[in-house]
Amino acid sequence: MPDVLIVGSGPAGAIVARDLARAGARVSILEQGSGPPPGTNLLKLLRRKEAMQIAPGVVLLRSLRVGGGSVTFYHTATPPPLPMFGRHGVDLQPALERVLAELPHAPLRGALLAPVATRLMQAGQSLGLPWHPLPKMIDQSRCAQAVCPPEAFWSAQTLLQQAVKNGAHLHTGVQVLRVLFSEGRAVGVEARSNGTVQTFRAGRVILSAGGVASPAILQHSGVEQAGNGFFCDPLRIVMGHVPIARSAQEISMSAGYFEADAGYMLSDITIPGNFFRAFTWAAGRPDQLLSFGHTAMIMVKIRDDIAGRIDAHGRPWRRFGPGDKQRMQSGVAQARAVLRAAGAGKPYVSPWVAAHPGGSVRLGEMVDENLSCHSPNLHVCDASVIPESWGLPPTLTLLALGAYLARRLSE
Repeated sequence: MPDVLIVGSGPAGAIVARDLARAGARVSILEQGSGPPPGTNLLKLLRRKEAMQIAPGVVLLRSLRVGGGSVTFYHTATPPPLPMFGRHGVDLQPALERVLAELPHAPLRGALLAPVATRLMQAGQSLGLPWHPLPKMIDQSRCAQAVCPPEAFWSAQTLLQQAVKNGAHLHTGVQVLRVLFSEGRAVGVEARSNGTVQTFRAGRVILSAGGVASPAILQHSGVEQAGNGFFCDPLRIVMGHVPIARSAQEISMSAGYFEADAGYMLSDITIPGNFFRAFTWAAGRPDQLLSFGHTAMIMVKIRDDIAGRIDAHGRPWRRFGPGDKQRMQSGVAQARAVLRAAGAGKPYVSPWVAAHPGGSVRLGEMVDENLSCHSPNLHVCDASVIPESWGLPPTLTLLALGAYLARRLSE
């Protein structure tokens, strides 16, 4: 029987597994997904529940893959807001320093900025905006002539390989349903694997299944308040035709800025061609359907209010309030101004999309400074525990949380 069961293999779960295995613990990782990402076909994503409708007309994108969101999102190393966690007794600074010591996290050098991204950055700076290259989890020493090979991009799969090398066991295709308890302590989980329901036992359970799955598992386990409210980092993409061509291989979110007071982030973004055509059609701009190669795109991502509910079946639902709509309106207006300064005519806007769900098992309400929930040996370590509205790329924060938990358990 393993000492620790870790549910989920995203950034937080992967670093906990690696660090505990290195410390000599017997570790098993249970991951619902398997294999490479399924591409960008929206119907396939919906069938796999990697795309879910969470509000009228709003689709949430998430990753049910080995490595979690680190293999499907954009490798942006935004530092965590340390005071937010410090208010709840969690000092992430030492863990963050340990993570940064082994992780590539430098802003992109100028040669790797694509022409469109450079044009947008210059346009933003001409308007007085603090638009600058963003820190990326990319080994830039592997990049040449403005092209980075796939192996240059960091993902949690590196940590998982190290965990397995140190004795951890990774089980894929395992959907955890609930946590099992005996005399007030977690003793394992019940999961569906290969079409049957199985029991996995361990001395400690760590839920790192993500902001949607972790609260659903907790509700099935009797923790009814889990999932009562969540954030989802809604975004829209503002697009416009520019007189320069897009590069064949652009690094998405290579430059931008976060407007903390206004509660939104702007950056360049690159999306797949089929998403571009769907967004362009939905925006009522069929005249631009063939303009993908000359379209500049700015992502507007807001810090939304915690609201709604995730039910025991893992179905999130919410509505966006006046504050959310005002933040989005302000961000879109600023993005339009940047695009016009970059030479784009008549910018148009995609529907709302959401990403990075979290705040559904909040630190200080359901989780203590040991990241324990409901039982001293049941922990939650993923975006669920983020205690306040977010609006930031979460990967570096999740890695710091995982390193923090592993150190406390090892000690």
